[in-house]
Amino acid sequence: MAAVVRGQRISVPCPDWCVVDHSQERLTDLGDLYHESETLALAAPQFDGLSEVMVSSIRQDPFSDDRDGGMPFWSFDAAGDGSAASMQEHAALAFIDQAIAHLGKMRDQVRHLTEARESARAAG
Repeated sequence: MAAVVRGQRISVPCPDWCVVDHSQERLTDLGDLYHESETLALAAPQFDGLSEVMVSSIRQDPFSDDRDGGMPFWSFDAAGDGSAASMQEHAALAFIDQAIAHLGKMRDQVRHLTEARESARAAG
């Protein structure tokens, strides 16, 4: 794959999981080049419609020393506002286990809502 950095076309080895079209990028610095997998997001209901939350992807900043030494990482943006955390496997899986447990509690909460509504109808 080729990218353009300061007007110069350079060859960029791209991992199999990267979906970024580097040929369309116009970069001012090689450190701005990144690889990214398919993005996953959950459409969550809000008062005024839907909002994408829990946005995740695999990313790599191969020419940057700032984040994970240029190694791939899991990018997770809980609110979908662009404030993504970078996590390695163990931390990401621990968080996902916590999220699964939280969703189970939310399911239980909704089941209680069902019971509360049925009770309110019966008392009606």
